[in-house]
Amino acid sequence: MSLGTRLKELRRAKKLTQKEVANRLEIDNTTISKWEADVYEPNTVTLVKLATLYETSVDQLLGRVPSIDYQRMLNNPALKDQSAGYEAPVTGRVLYGGSEHYTEEELAIADAAARAAVEAYRKGKARAQKNDQ
Repeated sequence: MSLGTRLKELRRAKKLTQKEVANRLEIDNTTISKWEADVYEPNTVTLVKLATLYETSVDQLLGRVPSIDYQRMLNNPALKDQSAGYEAPVTGRVLYGGSEHYTEEELAIADAAARAAVEAYRKGKARAQKNDQ
């Protein structure tokens, strides 16, 4: 499944329109359409915002990990302990519970990790396309 398809499914699961997502991300709604059609891909900073909005992780957006039963995770006491004091769900994105909980250095580390995940995704995608030829 492509990144665009995952983004579209997650948006629909949240019962959001492309315009609503665009408004929340403060971008043009045609950009959302292009992402979902796999014309363009969001940058790493935007991937983090999308993961937060859709209550998932960047790895899941990129298809690097299988889908997760979010309700099951939220009801898991071990995961609740990890997120003590945070209002954001813990669905594989404890780090992104809110930037106010982190130092600039920690946010820079998270950004670097997101960039590495995107780069690995792109390399894997290019490798798969090369193998298909």
